[in-house]
Amino acid sequence: MFKVGKNITLNESTWLEFKGSNDAGQELRIGSIKGSIRDNARGKDTSKIEIIARKGGQHKAILSIQNDGIMAHIDTPFVLQNSGWKKTIIKGTATGRRQVNFPDQSGEVMVNESGKVMAADLPTSDPSNAGQLWNDNGTVKISAG
Repeated sequence: MFKVGKNITLNESTWLEFKGSNDAGQELRIGSIKGSIRDNARGKDTSKIEIIARKGGQHKAILSIQNDGIMAHIDTPFVLQNSGWKKTIIKGTATGRRQVNFPDQSGEVMVNESGKVMAADLPTSDPSNAGQLWNDNGTVKISAG
């Protein structure tokens, strides 16, 4: 257990460091886990945990877990790997703010191995749901609602 003093203070951090040696025999920090207090108000207290790794000779936050979400940092892909070593790599470029929302409904979103977006099981008549895609005899249309 790591404890930050007797009183928890805002922006106080606790580090767990991992060390190793480079090919020149120099000992260096190869990574760390950092815990930080974001808000110390009783009943509203929040925190953040960061996983930090070396990249290009510098320490970079790779993953942050906090009260408002889990963030994989820029230029670091999120990789899903199955038991057959096949990988799905998810990455983005921060040229703007985007939001992808999966509503509370059953369904499947698919991007095939060629990078094509697949739209299986589209309705074949106008669903009367504004913005929803539908298949009108092989022509994809957008419902006006």
